[in-house]
This record gives sequence, C-alpha cells and structure tokens, in this order.
Amino acid sequence: MDRSAAIEILRRPRVAFPIAAGIGLAVWFSMASTAMATMLSITLFCIVLWVLTPIPPSYTGLIALGLIAVTFSTDLALVGFQKPATWLIGFGLLMGEATRQSGLATRVGRWVATRSVGNPTEVGSRRTYRRLLLALSLGAHALAFLVPSALVRILALAPILRELGSLFDSREARVGLYIGPLFATFYGSAGILTADLPNIIISGFSQSIADHTISWSEWWLHMYPILGFVRVLLVIGIVYLLFRPPAGSNVALPDDETGSDGSDERRMLVFLLVGAGIWATDFVHGFHPVIGAIVVVILAFLPRIGIAEFETIGREVDFSILFFIAAVFAIGDGLTQTGFTDDASTYLLALIPTDAPLVVILMSVFFITFVLTFLMEGLAVASVLTPILIPYIEAAGLPVTPVLLAEVTALSSYFFPYQSAVLIVILNEGDIETRELIIATVACSAATIVLLLPIQFGLFDILY
Repeated sequence: MDRSAAIEILRRPRVAFPIAAGIGLAVWFSMASTAMATMLSITLFCIVLWVLTPIPPSYTGLIALGLIAVTFSTDLALVGFQKPATWLIGFGLLMGEATRQSGLATRVGRWVATRSVGNPTEVGSRRTYRRLLLALSLGAHALAFLVPSALVRILALAPILRELGSLFDSREARVGLYIGPLFATFYGSAGILTADLPNIIISGFSQSIADHTISWSEWWLHMYPILGFVRVLLVIGIVYLLFRPPAGSNVALPDDETGSDGSDERRMLVFLLVGAGIWATDFVHGFHPVIGAIVVVILAFLPRIGIAEFETIGREVDFSILFFIAAVFAIGDGLTQTGFTDDASTYLLALIPTDAPLVVILMSVFFITFVLTFLMEGLAVASVLTPILIPYIEAAGLPVTPVLLAEVTALSSYFFPYQSAVLIVILNEGDIETRELIIATVACSAATIVLLLPIQFGLFDILY
C-alpha cells in the first residue's frame, strides 16, 4: 500500500473519528478528568479531524461548538462570534461576492493578464504562467504595505485570482496562480509591522507591558530584507515548483473587454477604495479592519447605488466557514480560561537556558511559539503568549526586540490550515483541495525554517 492509499484510508469517517476520539479520551483520562483535560481533549479531537478532514472543517467546528457548550457553557462556545476577526471574514465573503457580481474581478483579471503577458501564443503557456505568477505575487505583496490585515487582502484578491486561473486549462496553473499571490501577501507579512494583526498585537504588548516601542522603520529594517522580500521570492519559487502547467497545456488570454459599459465595475472599485482608505488610515482613527469591510458591504448592496442585491446573499454566499472560525476562537479562549495556555507557556519558557547564546534563545522562543500554534489559532497565541513572554525577557535581561520578533516568525510559519484563519479563508475561497494547501504550507514554512531562520537569527546575534 502506497502513502496516498494509506492517507485515504485514514480520512474515511469510520477510521478518522475513532482515532480522534481515542486521542481525546486518552488525554482526558491521563489528566484526571479536570476542566483543563476536558478542553484539551476537545481540542485534540478537533485537530485530528481538521487534519484528516473526513468531514468539512466547518462541520468539525460545529461539533466543537456543541461539545464546548455541553461541557463548559454556551457563552464560551459562542465567544468566537463576538470576535471582530470572525465578522471580518463574514463581511469579506460579501465583499468578494459583490466584486464578482459587479464584473470587477473579471475586468481586473483581464487587464492584468493582457498587460503582464502580452501575446501568449508567442511565449507559451508555461512562460505566460511564470510571468503572471511573478507579477501577481509581487503586486499582492506590495498591497501589504497599504492594507493592515492579511485577511482583508486575501478576501479582496481571491476573486481576481480565480478569474485569472480560469484562463488556463491546467489545474496546476489554476492552483498556483491562486495560492502564489495569496501566500506572497501572507508570508511576507512578517516583515512589515502593519501588515498583519499578530504583529500589531505583539508590538502593542511590548509598549504597554515593557514600555518598549518597536517603530515601523525598526521592524522593517530588522525583518523585511530576509523574512519579507527574500521570503516572498522563496515562496514564489516553491509554488512554481509545486504547481506549474505541463508542457503542451493551453492558455486562452482574453481581450481586455467584458462587453459591459463598466459602470458597475467602476462603482465597485470606488467602494473598495473607500474601504482601503479606512484600512490604510487605521493609525489615525483606530478602527478595526472590520469597519472598513462593513462600509464596503453597505455601499455594494445599497439599493440604487450598489451593484448587488442583498436578497441574493443566502443563495450565493457560503457562510459555513464562520462555524470553523468561531470554534477556533472558542478553543483558544477555553484553553486560556482553564489555565492550560499559561501552564504550558510557563513550563516551556522554563526550559530555555537563559545563559545560552542569543541565537539559541531565539530558536527556543520560535519553537515554543510554533508548538502552541498547533493547539491555538495564531491570533490567540500572540494574545496569550506575549504577556507571559515579556516578563520572562525582562527577568532574564534579554533584548526585547529580537525575542519578540522571534515569536513573530513562528506566527507566520504554519503547517496546517486550522492553525490560521487566513489559511482557512484561502482554502474556502478557492477551488483547491486541503491536500494541495497543506503541501504548499509545509513546503513554504519548512523552507523558511531551514533556509531563512538561521540567517535572520544570525543577523539578530550580530545586531545585539
């Protein structure tokens, strides 16, 4: 039996569910059936199902909400629906649907294709694919300087990338053109302070707890050259190696005309620019990115002014992903309330030899954060671990900036979709399989750890 056949057997519900239940019950009994044990057993049960995917991840999330409600409380089970990030995804789904209905995704896709590639009959489908992959990925990464949330960027870019991918008859090309730019804007976020919410959370704790400010320029100089720009190039190369059209495949580059007068596309573009203005000026007004998304949705579905009918939402948009996101946040809060996160963080931090070279300490912090991301979503890890990590840094007399930035690198190195709401949105919004996304995330994260992390931490050792 080859590996693929074995994995398919493990993914069968009658195999996956007993494995998940067995692991959960083993943990529950081994920890004397405490509240912490109950929460951890629910977590591991769900993680196994999310990794093996015998059922859709959102349905596993629904099961998690039920288990938490029964064993703890409905307040804890539903806490995820109170998180702004959950509704940022919900409104983002509506933004994507409005962008599709307006024709803007088609228009932008055609414009990018015709101006990035030229005549595909002269260059061939594989070269056409390379040019598009590079241009789209660099453009998506540049957007990280303007829009301070990776979730927002993914939700805005996904409809355009799906449209461009449809030009190719090769599935590999469609998957690559979808994943490549989204990974570029996601993985490159570590190099820009304002590019993702965990970065902002960590820098905020640094200021409030340690009275230590990490400026935008300091962050950029420390992180962007290696874990920003070079990492994006690495991601593009990996995606090209994993997903590229075979020789002889075809690409049908369309004319830069959609057959419409363009009024809907122009209005939708204006609505998105209004949202981008709100996102880009968050340092002035302090609004959460969900506010910008709400404004865009209100404008896009407003009668007579908008470009989509609000009554079509239930038929056109799949909101099941919200059950997954809510479950992830509920698990994170549950692990925190039962004391597991504090105990685990304190125990792991105690293993770090404070008299070791700085590089060893940075690697230790990276792997502690990395381990916790297998149990909690990245935002939750940043919110829980950082307040524990900062007193440890001060007590050990360590430099604050490089240690916190080591935590940041781990929060952008995921292996499985359930570890990050961003990855789940990428999976939900595109026509890709869980297996394809896991292969890509493992390859990009492993390459970062093996190739770039030693360079990045070596630079910190020189600077500090």
